[in-house]
Amino acid sequence: MKIILSSLLTLLSFISFAQKAELIIKSGHQSEIRSASISPDGRILIVVEEEEAAILWDMKTGRQLRTFKNVLAANFGAENNQIDLVTDAYKFQTVDLNGTVLKEYGNTAVGNNKDNRLTFNYFNNEGFLDVDGFIYDKEKGFIRRISHGSQDYSPKLKLLATSEQSNEISLYDITSGEKQNTFPLKLEPGEDFKYIQISPDGTLLLGGDNYVLNVVDVASKSILRSFSYFEEGDNKTKVHIINASFSPDSKKLAVLTDEFVVLYDVASGKQLWKSAQSKISGDIYGVNHGIAKFSLDGNKILLGGSKNLLTLNAATGKHEIEFVGTVANWLDDQYLVNNDETLIIKSGVQHLLKWNLSSGLMEKAIPIDYTNFFTVNASGNRFYSLPDDTSFLTEFNTSGKEKASFVSTNVRNLDNSLSLSFDGKFIAVGGVYYCATCENTSITKLEVFDAKTYKRIAAKSNLSHGVFAHTSNRLAAINDYEANSPLSFYSFPFITPSLQIALPGGSNGSSNLMFSPNDKYFAIKTANGVMLIELATKRIIKVDLPEGSTSLTNAFSADELYYIVGTDTGDVLFYDINAERVEPSLTIKAHLQAVEGISLTKNGKYLFTNSNEYFIKLWDVKEHTLLATLYPNPKTSDWAVITPDGRFEASAKAQEDMYFVKGLSYFPLSVLYEKLYTPKLLSRLLNGEKLDKVDIDINTIKTAPIVKIQYAEKQRNLNVVDDKIPAYQNTTGLAEITVTASAEDDKIDEIRLFHNGKIVNLATRGLFVTDNVSGNETKKYTLNLLPGANAIRAVALNSQRTESDPDEILVNFANGNTPANVPAKVNANGIIDAVDKNATLHLIVVGINKYQNEKLSLNYALADAKAFKDETELGAKTIISNTKTYFVTDEKANKLGIEKAFKEVQQNAKPQDVLVFYYAGHGVISEKNKEFYLVPTDVADLKNVDETLSQKGIPSKLLQQYAIDIAAQKQVFILDACQSAGAFAQLMTNDANQQKSLAVVARSTGTHWIAASGSQQFANEFSQLGHGAFTYVLLQALKGEAANNKMVTVNGLKNFLQTGVPALMKKYNGSAQYPASYGLGNDFPVEVMK
Repeated sequence: MKIILSSLLTLLSFISFAQKAELIIKSGHQSEIRSASISPDGRILIVVEEEEAAILWDMKTGRQLRTFKNVLAANFGAENNQIDLVTDAYKFQTVDLNGTVLKEYGNTAVGNNKDNRLTFNYFNNEGFLDVDGFIYDKEKGFIRRISHGSQDYSPKLKLLATSEQSNEISLYDITSGEKQNTFPLKLEPGEDFKYIQISPDGTLLLGGDNYVLNVVDVASKSILRSFSYFEEGDNKTKVHIINASFSPDSKKLAVLTDEFVVLYDVASGKQLWKSAQSKISGDIYGVNHGIAKFSLDGNKILLGGSKNLLTLNAATGKHEIEFVGTVANWLDDQYLVNNDETLIIKSGVQHLLKWNLSSGLMEKAIPIDYTNFFTVNASGNRFYSLPDDTSFLTEFNTSGKEKASFVSTNVRNLDNSLSLSFDGKFIAVGGVYYCATCENTSITKLEVFDAKTYKRIAAKSNLSHGVFAHTSNRLAAINDYEANSPLSFYSFPFITPSLQIALPGGSNGSSNLMFSPNDKYFAIKTANGVMLIELATKRIIKVDLPEGSTSLTNAFSADELYYIVGTDTGDVLFYDINAERVEPSLTIKAHLQAVEGISLTKNGKYLFTNSNEYFIKLWDVKEHTLLATLYPNPKTSDWAVITPDGRFEASAKAQEDMYFVKGLSYFPLSVLYEKLYTPKLLSRLLNGEKLDKVDIDINTIKTAPIVKIQYAEKQRNLNVVDDKIPAYQNTTGLAEITVTASAEDDKIDEIRLFHNGKIVNLATRGLFVTDNVSGNETKKYTLNLLPGANAIRAVALNSQRTESDPDEILVNFANGNTPANVPAKVNANGIIDAVDKNATLHLIVVGINKYQNEKLSLNYALADAKAFKDETELGAKTIISNTKTYFVTDEKANKLGIEKAFKEVQQNAKPQDVLVFYYAGHGVISEKNKEFYLVPTDVADLKNVDETLSQKGIPSKLLQQYAIDIAAQKQVFILDACQSAGAFAQLMTNDANQQKSLAVVARSTGTHWIAASGSQQFANEFSQLGHGAFTYVLLQALKGEAANNKMVTVNGLKNFLQTGVPALMKKYNGSAQYPASYGLGNDFPVEVMK
């Protein structure tokens, strides 16, 4: 299947770019890179790939800025903001960076399309395109054909260099078409010429094959240098040379190989540096010779090959920026299983993606062997695939590990179908098998296996396709390779057909076999078109599709009133079975590419679709509106869900790689966090919730603020960290920090300073100084440094609550009398900050069983709190010497009692200390201000909840302020806050609002927050545990089950709860509960196992 890169926006044509914000996914290149060009000022890179897409990249950050479709070639001209390009229709254009056509030239000639092109070079400054030796002028059209091979043009010589023969370079005059000169080379015998270049000053030529590179003097025709390389320690195996390039001043030569990059001084032949590389690979057998070129100022070297690009520092050879994507390969089939709670999507041939629709999160990317056919059981926990080799059917679980193999007596040749029975007892495989004794050396066969014993129970020759019914073990089968094979229906034991139907026009081209949900109809596509069969009457309905539409994938509505077709043009059609026609008013223009997957929910309200692009769309069937787009990354299991108006829920890494671009300004999802982040987004949409309109227009977003940290002492030490983060030495223990922020055409609303990940101060307007001349806002801080490395980070927000990119510095406090910090440890979850053994753990634990209003009383909150306190105190002894516990329960757990504990910690805590806050009791969202509150014991008046909460509740803003004011840099807040459905309504919405409140607090303070999302009390179901589900799993984690490398960390707790709580709830038949966790603070241990 071809991999086709599509723009994220529906574009009417290439030239129809509007000046508005576009959502950009860092998709990267989805096909072979063919050419690249850097803007004169070195800021922007444009890269054209084989599937005729051109991507703009930011050279400094590696961010993908924009995708242009239907582009054959593109180069920057003399202007930084203008691109000369040739479309796939051979139209020569000059466009701006938004794609707006500034000028179109006169050429009307059209050459070969992408399927019939081998090589092409665009020499835009001279105004001509060379495709396989066919020369096209931007005004005059086709001029002549000169030669076929690698080519380069010299403005200095006004000649075209080409490789007619494998061992020589020829120079041609474009105007006359006459050969001007020939230069012999000494290359590897039998190897094809791969790359060629004329030096910018016109004095040198380079040319080479896969293993030898020659540099030729133009004046004397002599070979000045010859380069070839061997594997280290092996003088026989040569290293593959991908490409080479002269520097702009013609004085240096960069050579790219599969294993390293070398820079030479051309005059002396001296090696200046050699840098190892493994990211760029070359095509030994094809015509694509990768990319090696300097920026115009000579400071960077751009390297490319296959789908990868990167830059090197030309002076040092140091790797700088990679230009890579972060999304799925092409998507294929999908299944909606587990009572509509799980969506399974096939990504490429190596992953199955499992999306939990109850939690709204993509759970995992399941690795699989290369496969084209797969199916899944109704529960979504067992998978079956036909690997892309000669082995047979395998069954595996959600970890991707093979559980069992089925055995066939035949050797697979071509797979046609794979189907699992409705009860999961049988599985049918249809296809073509090798047959040494057959006339055509092959045979079609349908085999049926027992899914429990893995043994074959039936085999029928002359059948190529088979599919099971939805309500019984009825099996429909046909032979695609016989013109008049009847459609046959079998029942167990699958020996003799109980029904056979002759199809009008025969059976050739049979595919898309499917029973309707209640087995009333059967659908099949043949060379004669799509047909529906009413099984009770054997009536055949010919499905007429709109002209130009071809059915690729199909489904039925749950009520069996509509047959749904995904077409090759990207449309989803609804065929009214009773009216026997496509209902135009229901058609959904779903994708720009062919629809590969369709799943309709059982309630008929929602539709998931995907093309072979890298995203899945969710549609409201009745309203015909796009509700959300799902973006998976199978390589990292990162994911995002984004609505058309910009609301999002996404993993942390995905937020970095998805952003809005307006002009050349970009706005990562994360910088609009407070406005657009929406917890439980997907599950709320599927639950029918109508979300409030976002109170910000993406197209009116103002430029993000700029923030800068200034450090009073200027004693730099650049050897400590990467050059991107300035590092300073300090011997006093005090750091004078000034944060300066500015907002173009706006004002600064907030400045945040973080010390070792934790908030120091959250300064709002009125708390910082405004420079009346520059408009800059400043805030000064004096920080008490910890021994060793101190990471300091600043962020600013404007009036729209758009965040700046952070500015960071590192201050190393070295005092001869003070021991340095213990180095951070690393485990599977990343870097872990060490805890100072001599510090203090401040442990605040609140548990409320008895409320003054007995209707709110709980059964397990107090037991949960006591058990957590005991387990945490025990584990803390392994990492810290001192623990100070504040245990606040029942009648003492009013607002005054809880705040008393916080205030005492605030007075005593030091930066090196640790704060752990645990709460077990009620939590609620105020209907008045949508803020999350902890509910102390004396909140009794349920008729006036908002008023009572404002007086006696603990709001998230108060918790936020304590998180800021308490000096301890390592903080975690754990909330097992039950939401009683009887007392507080709108559980899902309130739960999501709670999550957003906590997420914003965590983000703004650099602290960790873990909450028992969606929890209710289930006294009967969990009485045997003696605890609520959330805390029960938390206790297991603290007892060592969450240990990694003999260490339980905060992030380890989060990960353990994320999987452990849903599993426990399922076991005890409780309502779905998916814990929520947030935190930008550094990870740290809470217990070390012996």
